[in-house]
Amino acid sequence: MVRWGGERWWRFTIRRRRGGWGFCCGGGLRWRRLWRRWGELVMSERSDVQGFLLGLVRPYWSRLLAGGLLLLVSAAAMVALPQLMRAMFDTALQSGDAAGLFWLALYMWLVVVLMAVGTMVRSQLIAVTGLKIVLELRQRLVAHLLTLEVGYFEGVGSGGVVSRVQSDTLLLLDLIRNHVPMLVRGVFLGIGVLVGLLYTSWYLTVVLVVAVLPLALLGWIVGRRLRDLSRTQQDNWYEFGRLVAELASQMQTITAFGLQRVVRGRLEENFAKAYGVAWWRIVLNSGTLSLNVLMGFTALIGVVWLGGLEVMRGEMTLGQMMAFLLYLAFAADAAGNVAAFWPAWQEVLGGSERVVALLKRKPLLVEAAQPVHLPVAKGGRRLELRGVDFGYAVRVGELALREVDMVVGAGQKVALVGPSGAGKSSVLRVLQRLEDVAVGEVLVDGIDVRQVGLAELRRQFALVAQDSPLFNATVAENLRMVRPEAEEAELWRVLRLARAEVFVRALPQGLATVVGERGVQLSGGQRQRLAIARALLADAPVLLLDEATSHLDSENEREIALALEEAGRGRTVVVIAHRISTILDADMIYVLEAGRVVGRGRHKALLRENEVYRGLAILQGVG
Repeated sequence: MVRWGGERWWRFTIRRRRGGWGFCCGGGLRWRRLWRRWGELVMSERSDVQGFLLGLVRPYWSRLLAGGLLLLVSAAAMVALPQLMRAMFDTALQSGDAAGLFWLALYMWLVVVLMAVGTMVRSQLIAVTGLKIVLELRQRLVAHLLTLEVGYFEGVGSGGVVSRVQSDTLLLLDLIRNHVPMLVRGVFLGIGVLVGLLYTSWYLTVVLVVAVLPLALLGWIVGRRLRDLSRTQQDNWYEFGRLVAELASQMQTITAFGLQRVVRGRLEENFAKAYGVAWWRIVLNSGTLSLNVLMGFTALIGVVWLGGLEVMRGEMTLGQMMAFLLYLAFAADAAGNVAAFWPAWQEVLGGSERVVALLKRKPLLVEAAQPVHLPVAKGGRRLELRGVDFGYAVRVGELALREVDMVVGAGQKVALVGPSGAGKSSVLRVLQRLEDVAVGEVLVDGIDVRQVGLAELRRQFALVAQDSPLFNATVAENLRMVRPEAEEAELWRVLRLARAEVFVRALPQGLATVVGERGVQLSGGQRQRLAIARALLADAPVLLLDEATSHLDSENEREIALALEEAGRGRTVVVIAHRISTILDADMIYVLEAGRVVGRGRHKALLRENEVYRGLAILQGVG
């Protein structure tokens, strides 16, 4: 039995067996613990992420196998080169055989041509496959993002979404296109080179392997640290993307308030964090590289010295020595390929964690197992809230609506008024089931919205929000988002109703004019009119207006009010109004304060009986 440090490393036993005595040996406690610990480490090393990555490449196994075979051919060709060189030195040069020297040189050139052709085909095959895998992953991410509730995007922000879909997937593309082929090449070449080294001189090969083992251990240790740094750096890039997206979307506010210094300070703080992480990565990489160079050249010098002694003693030919040195160069190349993979793999693991977490995130809005279909709408929909409590997912512990009871009759025009933060927009949110209520029911024609398919439910509503940004597309494309089959005549009809026809005809290309990102080429009032026209084109039974006329001047507001009155005929209309003068004709007005309904009725009755409503009316000069 062998012991070290008080623990048994190996044991030897002699046991009596049937027919005689037998000798056996087995691993001690320390070896078994090391093996078990190594297995736990490998299996727990982001097994979900590794399984996810394997699932991505599995459909393309045939392409990857073909690429691997080409790498095998290339590695085999490289392994043959030192033996051809050995023959040149030990046979052709020693005997002065010029013809033999020519043919050996020709064979070497053909081997190089084979390597070049294989590399070209393999590079194209793997690159195209990697691109397909990453594009498929991005499509999956986008498709999954579209199933998530609005609250997720409000919590993560646009920068976080862009980082997950773009930056994290680029790491995977680089791994598939560059590092995986180099790893496979390094493994194949390393095996072939090891065989070649052993065949040429087993003694020098043993010396070389002993010298390389510490480098492998060092690479494993450094790689684990690089993985953590990579995850931190990806978080920094996510924050940077969020800040830049915020800068781009809020540039007018930044300029108007002179916030350039504040924004620059926030970006510089992010740069400083990113620089600190990048600095440590550079230090680790450069330090590891320097140590690899030092130990590698030390091993090379030692091998040359020992090999020289072998040649001087006549135990090794000059051709064998040259072949061994060439194999040694190939071994360094293979080791570099394998070593470069480990940090890259750790980076991909760090970046892929967020991708996997996103794909594993279940939508908070669950579709009904057997959705109930709504009856055909006749003159709008009847909407009802019964004892509703609602809080936003990003505001844990806060309720935006408390014990809200509300009824909107089919074909009615109902207005919601109240101070800022009263919960008016939250009512529209739960009606469309953008988020689920915590307590109570939301009903459409007497059916709980949770029992209706999400797509069918959303088709019942056309929303014009306080800020309705447009897509970076033409006027016609923005309108047809809700009805792709709409004819041009229908577009002009809704533009006319929304009082947008005149300015659209005056645009350089009319309906074909690109409005820019979020509609920046148009004024605020023009954007709002196009949003109203889009809602009218949707032809939904329920029209939701979230302060839809807030960006318009008094004259245009009156025109839009008349247009919306015409468009609301035969529909249910729910209006959030900041100007009481626009809802005097409402069939019912609900007054909200601090998430509760504190009054309901028509304008004149509320003016007499409700203090909150009367205060708002007095502030606006409405009697």
